[in-house]
Amino acid sequence: MSTNAVRAGLAGAGALALFYAVVVGVAGGLEHLGRQAVEDWPWLMLILGGFGTQVGLFVELRRRRRLHADVRAATGGGAGASAVGMVACCAHHIADLVPIIGASGAAVFLTDYRTPIMAAGVAINAAGVLFAVRRLRRVSVPLGR
Repeated sequence: MSTNAVRAGLAGAGALALFYAVVVGVAGGLEHLGRQAVEDWPWLMLILGGFGTQVGLFVELRRRRRLHADVRAATGGGAGASAVGMVACCAHHIADLVPIIGASGAAVFLTDYRTPIMAAGVAINAAGVLFAVRRLRRVSVPLGR
């Protein structure tokens, strides 16, 4: 993998972590952010690692000029699943931010199912990584190019 792909993967994981911190921090405050991060750290690491890996693989595939629409779709799906999984752990604060009737129902649903949602995010990331790795193996190009 190229250094640009590694950098992009780290930047993607960092951006998703920042998104999580902003959402949880705004919704519940810094103290809640700290508690939530400690409580959910294994899930957060899996989601961030999977998303960062997908971004890195996507950049590498693009570098090799063999990117197909199905790889873009897998990466986009993984990004969406990662974002939902990251936010699911603090979803009960949605009602605090957006006091509309439907938001409280969504917050209750996301709170009740946060672990399965995060697990689904990890599974979708894993599928996206496996798919991209298969593609990389098919379009193998010497690293110097």
